[in-house]
Amino acid sequence: MKHKSLAVVLIPVLLVTMPLLMSGDNDSDKNDKAKGAAQGVANVPGEYQGVVLKAGSICPEITPPLIAAQIEAESSWNPNAVSEAGAQGMTQFMPDTWASFGRDGDGDGKADILNPADSIYSQGVYKCALASEVKERISAGKLKGDVPQLALAAYNSGIGNVDKYGGIPPFHDTQLYVPKIMELAAKYTAAKSVGGGGGGSAGGQAASAAA
Repeated sequence: MKHKSLAVVLIPVLLVTMPLLMSGDNDSDKNDKAKGAAQGVANVPGEYQGVVLKAGSICPEITPPLIAAQIEAESSWNPNAVSEAGAQGMTQFMPDTWASFGRDGDGDGKADILNPADSIYSQGVYKCALASEVKERISAGKLKGDVPQLALAAYNSGIGNVDKYGGIPPFHDTQLYVPKIMELAAKYTAAKSVGGGGGGSAGGQAASAAA
């Protein structure tokens, strides 16, 4: 009798909870989107929101909207993009730069330059490394300017050129690249009411690696 009464209790409970659990799995994309909006990112393709948030949380200067804006500028979210200079993947890493900064972003045990999760997470790692170098130079009085913008300039033209010119280099490509991404970041920033607030990197990474 005790076993029978227990079954009578458990079966209705399972009938109620199982649909809720299944609904949670089916709504994972919606939940990721809501989470992204709450943390200050919007308009990112659903499958990339998690890693964009992860890459934009490594250091305070490099935010998720900035990560997303740079991806649009670099490859328009194309994971198979390859430039004439040999830059590869969604965030357009040069192979030599990838050798130093490529990371496993999805936990599968390998860092693949054409894997969007690895590419995006590595973008955050590399940009935060550049941001750290920029901050050190600003503290030492060697550079002046905005850390995110200088980090973008270093990503595009190489930290050596940022040092050489004491700020954003006067190269035409870099002069267009930095403001374009800063402007695009607004597109990927979630509205405050919700939750608060391709080109050129190949040469920059090559220059950075050589510096």
